Amino acid sequence: MTYALHRFGALIGALLMLITAACGGNAVPPTSAPPTSTVAPPASPTPAAAGTDRYAALPQDVTVQGFPQIGFPSATVDVVIYGAFDDLASGTFYRDSFPALLDRVRTGEARLIYVPLVTGTLSGGRGAARAALCAGDQNAFWQFHDLLFGWQTEFPTDPFAGDRLLTGGAAVGIDVNTWNTCLLGDRADLRLDDAQQAADNEPDFTSAPYVTVNGAPSLTDAASLNFTITQAAQQFDQTFLTTPSAGSTEDVQPTPTIDPVIDSTLAPLLAQEGAPPPLELDLPAGWGRAYSTVVLTDIDAVRNIPFALYQGPVTGGTGSIIVLWAFPNLLPAGNPFAQETAVAPDLYLDGTRLLRLAVVEERCNIGTDLRREYSIGGLAAVGTSFAAVDCPGQPDTRGWLAGLQQFNLNFLFYVYTDPIEAMDAAQSELQAILDTVRFVLPDATETP
Repeated sequence: MTYALHRFGALIGALLMLITAACGGNAVPPTSAPPTSTVAPPASPTPAAAGTDRYAALPQDVTVQGFPQIGFPSATVDVVIYGAFDDLASGTFYRDSFPALLDRVRTGEARLIYVPLVTGTLSGGRGAARAALCAGDQNAFWQFHDLLFGWQTEFPTDPFAGDRLLTGGAAVGIDVNTWNTCLLGDRADLRLDDAQQAADNEPDFTSAPYVTVNGAPSLTDAASLNFTITQAAQQFDQTFLTTPSAGSTEDVQPTPTIDPVIDSTLAPLLAQEGAPPPLELDLPAGWGRAYSTVVLTDIDAVRNIPFALYQGPVTGGTGSIIVLWAFPNLLPAGNPFAQETAVAPDLYLDGTRLLRLAVVEERCNIGTDLRREYSIGGLAAVGTSFAAVDCPGQPDTRGWLAGLQQFNLNFLFYVYTDPIEAMDAAQSELQAILDTVRFVLPDATETP
């Protein structure tokens, strides 16, 4: 994988020499960055003309988990809709709130992800969801989505009758034979199972429709969603823009961060250039390791963040594990409708922030999936899948990130493969390495 080595290109040579020494042979060059494929948007997204397919000008894709996605890759706000075609409340949301969301997609501000559930009272809901997902294989999920919700009001007693679903493919102009082949398989069912699991993993989920904006739950009426998206976009600008926008005379103010409390037993360790992290792990034969410090421009300061690289052969290619540790937290924007004023740090947000700042080449097209839990050494960690493609001079890659705290320090693990296809077979091999992680508090009497 490639770290954002354009930011600290001088580090590459040192890392390669360290890996060579550790492996006792030729070093494997760091592979390319993490992973989700997207197509660069036009400079000024243009709304679809009246009377035409309203999705025609918008890029359609799927997330790493296979959920339908629409919007430009440059969008800074991810809106995740947990909805059900067989649910009357989801139909009301579609009619009352969805048009406003689509407007924000057309302007390039937001990207929509739909997590299809089967939780309503109308019959035929699973067949409807399967049909929409299969239409999505031909970039027609959102058109079929409109068709299904339209049938809710047009045919209130039996909107998803079998013969009606069979005409749906032709109605949205897709290849019906390909669509039927998908319907006969089980891939759509597996996606629906993943969708239900994603909803179960949301701590605040109660019922459809349920919407998150950049990971935080939002009220679902149009006014509240517009407000929350605006707040999230402003938060992104304040956090990630380090220079004033064109024509601006004011400096961008960074979001405050919380520096980790460093235990006195860790101070000598952090003072050492290229010191290993306070953990041990078992590496397979042929793997090497290297330690250094990443120097990067964070939102409020230039920071030195301890860095560890573990790299070696896996089935089908090369596996890499990057560990960043002892970095400060970024405070998330939080839910503007919540009553509490204190917002806890979120390692999921830190992980996606540092993915772009320190791990992936900034000119890659980067995509992340929904928040989920992972395991590091048997301990619970929070993170997400990611992918990076179209990286200049680097191969595409994908993997996952996971963060947790130990010894009052933050740790982030980035796991990926080169080539990108190697992850299909190597995921269990890489997780097996993470399962061996043991966090070890240094001896307070140690000296550098």
